[in-house]
Amino acid sequence: MNVNAELKGEQLVLTIDISAKAQKRAKPSSTGKTKLLATTSGFINCGDVRVSLNAIIPLK
Repeated sequence: MNVNAELKGEQLVLTIDISAKAQKRAKPSSTGKTKLLATTSGFINCGDVRVSLNAIIPLK
């Protein structure tokens, strides 16, 4: 969801859309305290590295 992982040589580049439109589409977390902007939904393999990511927006 909204995460693109790309290997560029020896660099792992993670791209997340943080635009206002993407923030509006973000879903509430299970606790309701934050909105989930991007997630890998667990670990993903990127070459020899495993990555897990959650990007959140705090609710005010």
